[in-house]
Amino acid sequence: MPRISASEQAATRRRLIEAGKAEFAERGLAGARFDEISRSAGHAKGTIYNYFDSKESLFFTIVEEWCGLLAAGFDPDASTSARSQLLQIAALDVSIARKDPDLARVVIQQMPALADRHSEAVSAAISNGLDLLATVIGSGLKSGELHSDLPPASLARLFLSSLSAVELETFAPDSPITLDDVVPLVDRHFLNGLLI
Repeated sequence: MPRISASEQAATRRRLIEAGKAEFAERGLAGARFDEISRSAGHAKGTIYNYFDSKESLFFTIVEEWCGLLAAGFDPDASTSARSQLLQIAALDVSIARKDPDLARVVIQQMPALADRHSEAVSAAISNGLDLLATVIGSGLKSGELHSDLPPASLARLFLSSLSAVELETFAPDSPITLDDVVPLVDRHFLNGLLI
């Protein structure tokens, strides 16, 4: 039996991730079927177990990619205020959510519930995003633009929680809030408190 090349393995893994995104978006984490993800990616039903040991593992990989896109899309500029940089990060997050709102809804809904059972995996999955936020917030605190007695890491988690809460509200069927409202609401309800 011929060995599978590294590039073929990477391509298979990528197809499984994309199929996982579609399955999670349609059925949520609890309803997603691991074997169906494998079949949707064009592989035998057990193939996915060669790449991910659980649905949660695949889910955390997707979240980690989201945070990686956020970090990669951010263009730090020391001449820009911390507030502007945080709003840029929020806008990037909204643009990622806008590309696949069903998946975004599942991710935002599921992450808090998963934190209890999988705290290390959740922390690892969102570390890129939190590190980015903590760096920007730390710079703002150091310059005196932002004001808080809390450390940057705590403020980064609070910022991410606030951003996620506003984004989650946009997915409620009776909500008047849209994704276009997320950045101004985060600015008004979270950042203004740090600027006082």
